[in-house]
Amino acid sequence: MPWTASDAVSLGTRVRAQRLARGLTQERLAHAAGITKNHVQLLEAGRGSPRDPTTSSNPHMSKLFGLADALEVPPSALIFGAN
Repeated sequence: MPWTASDAVSLGTRVRAQRLARGLTQERLAHAAGITKNHVQLLEAGRGSPRDPTTSSNPHMSKLFGLADALEVPPSALIFGAN
């Protein structure tokens, strides 16, 4: 099944919801996950590039696992919305 723009937006929505539920800023989540604040912003917006709004995010597995670890959820909670 190919990754779609809708999948990217859904992932971003789940990351943002988990972040806010834990009272984290984008900067604190980025630091805990080992990525940049800009990357968190793009992920939450479902975008892959700050210069091209038509490019959807498609994060590497290592970034997804880093985010999941920082948010203390299984990666499936971010990818599929399952806990």
